Amino acid sequence: MGIIRVDKNSNYIVMNRTALNDNRLSWKAKGIMAYMLSMPDDWVFHMKELVTHSTDGERAFRSVFKELQEHGYITRQPVREGQRIASWETIVHEVPQEKEDDSLLCGLVQPLSWSFSN
Repeated sequence: MGIIRVDKNSNYIVMNRTALNDNRLSWKAKGIMAYMLSMPDDWVFHMKELVTHSTDGERAFRSVFKELQEHGYITRQPVREGQRIASWETIVHEVPQEKEDDSLLCGLVQPLSWSFSN
């Protein structure tokens, strides 16, 4: 089997291949990582909108999102207004991040589910 390449003069990206070579990730996770990394650095995604770009449903996307989160490619941080959590910021990392030690969280609770509202 051969590979037929095109000139890279438009409609291409440059990305770190760590996720693509990570044997812990499913092919779906690798594809979603490539898609998310193809977006501009300041891109803010909404899960409901992401689901519309594939034939996979919301449930499948949630499963892959969780997989990427468990392996450190996606992290979520609270956006606070005073003492209240106003929303959650999702950050996509080209290379996996080490998980924080749960003992360092000092009572902070990590989200178990995601909002699919725009």
